[in-house]
Amino acid sequence: MFYRLTLFLVFICFTNYAQHDYSTFNAHKSLVRSIEISDDVIEGRTAFFEKQADQKPLMFQKTRVRLGELNRLANNLSKFILKTQKEVNSERVLYDLLDEDFYKKILFKHNGNLTKKAKRLKLKIDSLYNISVQINVHKLSQLENFSEGHFKTNGEYYDHDGNQISFFEQLFYDKSNYGIMMSMNYLLLDVKTFQLLYYGTIMSY
Repeated sequence: MFYRLTLFLVFICFTNYAQHDYSTFNAHKSLVRSIEISDDVIEGRTAFFEKQADQKPLMFQKTRVRLGELNRLANNLSKFILKTQKEVNSERVLYDLLDEDFYKKILFKHNGNLTKKAKRLKLKIDSLYNISVQINVHKLSQLENFSEGHFKTNGEYYDHDGNQISFFEQLFYDKSNYGIMMSMNYLLLDVKTFQLLYYGTIMSY
């Protein structure tokens, strides 16, 4: 009886782990796929816009400059995130092959301050936020609200208890290896989403 009960408990534990493992991989895969699809759409829209700009250079001259600067800064931030992800290695995160707080130590010092790498990340996010303000010449609320909510590092953020926290503490509220990896992926998807939002606005005018 005890033997059967032990086998049953082991089976339940394994099943729960397998389900968690599957959902973990599935969430990561879905997010990565969303980023890839966004990249493909951005590439297509860029080609379409460049064709329009070549046909009507005077009409699209200013927009071409704004869009070029947005894409330059967005791609710069995206590459930085991808490079960091590659250094950590997503497979090691997914298979739980990293020491606890491995990813956290890349971004946060022991006293909670930002590391040099995190400060570089912040600088790139700030640059993207600043250009988002400059290129929103029509003062469109969807662009403003998105950039304010996702890229404004000096904004006001609060935890579940109402305590004010920093942008990075809010962004990386889950400081496990998996949590930080997924937060970086969400940040990357936010960058792509903002690029697509801007393409949507300039192509509607």
